[in-house]
Amino acid sequence: MRLASFRAAGKERFGIVASSGLVDVSERTSAPDLRTALARGVDALERFADAPADWSFDDVTWLPPVTNPTHVIGVGLNTKSHFEETASLMRRQPGDYPQHPRLFMRSPLSHVGHEAAVLVPATSPCLDYEGEIALVIGRSGRRVAPDRAMDCVAGYACYNDGSVRDFQTHSNQVTAGKNFPASGAFGPWITTRSDVPDPSSLTLETRVNGEVSQRLEPGDLIFSHAELVSYISTVFALQPGDVVLTGSPAGIGALTSTWLRAGDRVEIAVSGVGVLRNRVENEPTGGDDKEVDEHEREREQ
Repeated sequence: MRLASFRAAGKERFGIVASSGLVDVSERTSAPDLRTALARGVDALERFADAPADWSFDDVTWLPPVTNPTHVIGVGLNTKSHFEETASLMRRQPGDYPQHPRLFMRSPLSHVGHEAAVLVPATSPCLDYEGEIALVIGRSGRRVAPDRAMDCVAGYACYNDGSVRDFQTHSNQVTAGKNFPASGAFGPWITTRSDVPDPSSLTLETRVNGEVSQRLEPGDLIFSHAELVSYISTVFALQPGDVVLTGSPAGIGALTSTWLRAGDRVEIAVSGVGVLRNRVENEPTGGDDKEVDEHEREREQ
């Protein structure tokens, strides 16, 4: 199944992605959102999979699949290719991979849904793309052993871990560069584990204006999905709806100062999962925050 959150007829909803449109599960259950539905179990949604679509794709605005995650957890430098391409810049020895995952946090306000605008901050032109495979947690977990870790995962999604590079380097913590509003993207939906029989074989492409900028091939990850979930569950009490970003491959724009610009189109394509598409716009500027707030409301409607 493919599970999505969306806005239609002025209301936030969630449901199942069918070939002809979206089955509105929010009208068929008492769950207020997809995070709650995931906590009750993905299997409970399968009975709606063959229902007729309630909304055409043209009728909806896509939202991040989980609109209210408790945690969005990133993992820095978790691919061999990206580690190697940045080794000299960061004064590391090639092959001297980290002994533990390098964790950082993103705010849910820092990402948008499918087909929404990713914003270049008014305070920096240095917005970079980072295509990643996102794990969406479906079951609470704490101190989960690696051999049981994937039992906590409900499914997979595409993620653009958009990074404002100059702010990212203001200190040895990357948080400042990872949390500008609408700098990243998440979606278009969650493809459940039952539809991804071998997640270790997943591949990824990041395309900017139709040109391939990044490729993630099997075997590039330093820490596997199971290792990440297990380690993260040692630190965090994982909750249904949490999002784990698993690592971006080589090919970032920062190496050539090729920043995203207004008018660009970014696609994150994960084999067997989906394609996340976003346009790039400049963040509105004004004398106070009211103009930005208005833009946010317009973008969500």
